[in-house]
Amino acid sequence: MDQSQLLSQRFLPLFPLSTATLLPQLHQASDSSPTYCLNKRSIKRIKQGEQVTVTYTNLLQPKQMRQSELWSRYRFICCCERCSASPPTNVDHTLQEISSASLDASSVSSDQNVYRDYAIRRLTDYIDDAILQYLSFGDPELCCEKLENLLTQGLLYEQLEGGEVKSQPTIKLHPLHFLCLNAYTTLASAYKVRASDLLGLYSEMDEHLLEALDLSRTSAAYSLLLAGATHHLFRFESSLIATVANFWISAGDSLLTLSRSPAWSEFAKWDLPIANPPLLKHICSKCSLMDNFKAILFHREAQNADFEDISSEFLDCVTIITQKVWSFLIPGCCYLRAFKDPIDFSWLGTSKYSSLRDVRPHLCCTAEGHLQERMHIFQLGVHCLLYGGYLASICYGRHSNLTSQVQNILDCEECLINDSHESD
Repeated sequence: MDQSQLLSQRFLPLFPLSTATLLPQLHQASDSSPTYCLNKRSIKRIKQGEQVTVTYTNLLQPKQMRQSELWSRYRFICCCERCSASPPTNVDHTLQEISSASLDASSVSSDQNVYRDYAIRRLTDYIDDAILQYLSFGDPELCCEKLENLLTQGLLYEQLEGGEVKSQPTIKLHPLHFLCLNAYTTLASAYKVRASDLLGLYSEMDEHLLEALDLSRTSAAYSLLLAGATHHLFRFESSLIATVANFWISAGDSLLTLSRSPAWSEFAKWDLPIANPPLLKHICSKCSLMDNFKAILFHREAQNADFEDISSEFLDCVTIITQKVWSFLIPGCCYLRAFKDPIDFSWLGTSKYSSLRDVRPHLCCTAEGHLQERMHIFQLGVHCLLYGGYLASICYGRHSNLTSQVQNILDCEECLINDSHESD
């Protein structure tokens, strides 16, 4: 047996093979017996003799980065369906696409095409430096400023040694570029930390409360945008299911945290009730997410036949609720205001990024208006948690840590607490 054969046995290829349908299948093999891969659950039906694959790296990286990392760390070249696709899959194309509005291909010289790769390397270094500054030096405010300036303004080509670019076009990343997704993740965390720091001063300086609320809602907005963006990619690549589950849960947790923020007490000056929103209103009459999640927790495993209907109901509900709260979440961020909707990415491929309409923030000035916004944020958070928990149960089973995390959050909100927990 040669070295390549040994490597292929020791290290399985990177990605789960794509399926003809977008529906992630559960773990039933051709003989209807449960099949597990390295103590993991399969997200698709496994045919007899079909190769089983597992994930070794970040699935939201484009092909070149995945292959480079796999070779440097494990010394194998992945030949899964996604990595072998020619031309690249829709997801891989999107993850490395430069916004078409930033650089008109018809006016770009061959010399400037050479600088495109250089600009991407500079963008990568810039974003990595901003993230490192936040993680290593604890400066979330500067990190937010640097990342949002880059996302909003892009990067100008600069004069390079041995050559000169006559015109100076601006390079902007596609909003679903992998660097943007990294930036959204960091921004959601950095804004959350900034809000927590201000809330820590609450007892001494009440004037910080409204600023903390602004930071909290921006954090929630980035979490929601990240979940919506990766969900769009998930529609084309079912192996992203675990990533999407985590992002929906994170968005739901962030939204519920926002709805419970003590900063809402500042609106008491408009006679807004300080008490938490009525919990009975979390029950949604338009979808079966709550009933399905309870059934998974207490009675049965997630069913394949339910997936399409549950996902469709979820998207319908969150789209409606998001339209009611999005303008409230984004008033302080120019970049976020470029998105009309963080859930619906139907404009991709049909509209240029620059043509996205600028959303004017609408802030209710009445106590009733603020209470409604707070309630919608709470409802949106519950929906995101339920759907993320549903996807997590598909990936890891109903007794997984991630599914239990969702259950614990919802129990704290008294959403599930009245149900008896039945054991198998």
